[in-house]
Amino acid sequence: MLQTHIDQWHRRADRVGIFSLQALQGMKRFFRLFGSILQVFLRMRWISRPAVMNVVVRQVYFTGVQSLPWVIAIALGTGVLAVYNIVDFARRIQDLSLIGSLMNGILVQELAPFLVAIFLLARSGVAVVTEVGHMQSRGEDALLHSLGVSPYEYLYLPRILAFSLCGLVLTFVFVVVSVWVGGLVVSWTYTLNFSQFLFEVQRGMDLNGLIGMMVKGMFYPMLSCMMLLDQGSRVGNDPNQIPVRATYGVLGALLLMLFLDVVWVLIWNL
Repeated sequence: MLQTHIDQWHRRADRVGIFSLQALQGMKRFFRLFGSILQVFLRMRWISRPAVMNVVVRQVYFTGVQSLPWVIAIALGTGVLAVYNIVDFARRIQDLSLIGSLMNGILVQELAPFLVAIFLLARSGVAVVTEVGHMQSRGEDALLHSLGVSPYEYLYLPRILAFSLCGLVLTFVFVVVSVWVGGLVVSWTYTLNFSQFLFEVQRGMDLNGLIGMMVKGMFYPMLSCMMLLDQGSRVGNDPNQIPVRATYGVLGALLLMLFLDVVWVLIWNL
């Protein structure tokens, strides 16, 4: 009996050790990828290379322009509903000064960047892993190396730039549409005058809230894209690994955003 318990503890210790080693290896690989892409970005040679800029433009169109109607639709639904509930709550407790602060804390800093990042992850995440994975399985990255072209500059950097820029712009669009249309809905339902609504929103907004929105709106999609690229680069020569890596990439990026959001709230409130 004692030997059985000892064997069980040994097996559990082995599983914990293997999981820890895999997590450390994943973190090491992720930071190595981040360092390589950052190095390519800081050299700024990609600006003068038409092939790279062409990929950036195509990725911006695919990730941002084609996503604009969907983000507006989400803002008209979730964003307007959040605005209406915030105003209704402040009116019920008879403290309209809460409207601006609640909008700043809930909609601007939390809801907008997180929903936009999740949408970009759901819409473009699988496409990124699939595209990079197929390039890996066909040996296109090795071909770029043989031609003296850095895959980090041609394959990875354009997608990260597109996710970062589109995330920032779409987050701003989400907030603007939510506030304005939400204010119109509030005024149409005679809950609050539109001009008074805008006054309360302006009074509650501050520079820290806008900075938080911009940081989250840019870095959440950027880090999600890096997670997707990391998984896509692990496909190797087996195309059957693409759906597996796509699943790991999307779930890993979602968990990473949740973890960073918790860390951000803790640091921001210190």
